[in-house]
Amino acid sequence: MTSGTIFNAAWLASQTPAERTRILQGLPAETIAALPWLWRFWARPDQLPPQGEWTSWIMLGGRGAGKTRAGAEWVRASVAGRTPLSAGARGRLALVGETLAAARDVMVEGESGILAISPDWARPKFEPSKRRLSWDNGAVAQIFSADDPDSLRGPQFDGAWADELAKWRYGRESWDMLQFGLRLGADPRQIVTTTPRPVRLLRELMADQNSVVTRVSTYANRPYLAPQFFRRIIAQYEGT
Repeated sequence: MTSGTIFNAAWLASQTPAERTRILQGLPAETIAALPWLWRFWARPDQLPPQGEWTSWIMLGGRGAGKTRAGAEWVRASVAGRTPLSAGARGRLALVGETLAAARDVMVEGESGILAISPDWARPKFEPSKRRLSWDNGAVAQIFSADDPDSLRGPQFDGAWADELAKWRYGRESWDMLQFGLRLGADPRQIVTTTPRPVRLLRELMADQNSVVTRVSTYANRPYLAPQFFRRIIAQYEGT
């Protein structure tokens, strides 16, 4: 590799088979073992947090574009410290889904959710009855439903993940309650992962000077999608 080369899965895949083998054989065993859990190795650039100062990172994309994985990885990186027991950048997070079932089934227990993308040594404990994820370093993420704005009244957070905001039935009310609670720490931040829809709240957030907008594409995520799914979705919804 030359200086300035970004060592990631896309770059490695662009090499010849012989070169890939040579590169991988030259890596320490512990690096090889850690690769499945190194999100920066697998992620596309548009799935990584933007640089600079922002409060809201808004990720827009259709089905299969990799939004859920990006949201889950942002949460994992936010709570992770240098060791499993050391504190990360954030320790009190809100996970807000369209409904409680959606938050649980997609954001927490889904194939790209927080539990699935966390290695054994950093996997949080999920307590469904308490709607809570807790990590060994003391970080906690509480699950909320956008169908119940009042449930967000009172708790405080230093980070949040809002999923499918454009589909929230009580979008304005739930969003406002979330913002009132996002006040812990010196730099509270949130990620919004949503299918784009002509919703006033979403348009306002995109225009906010404290927001950064990222648009992700199902095409870009094609290597990680079942070929049949990709053909069916593109044939049916391309251009919509």
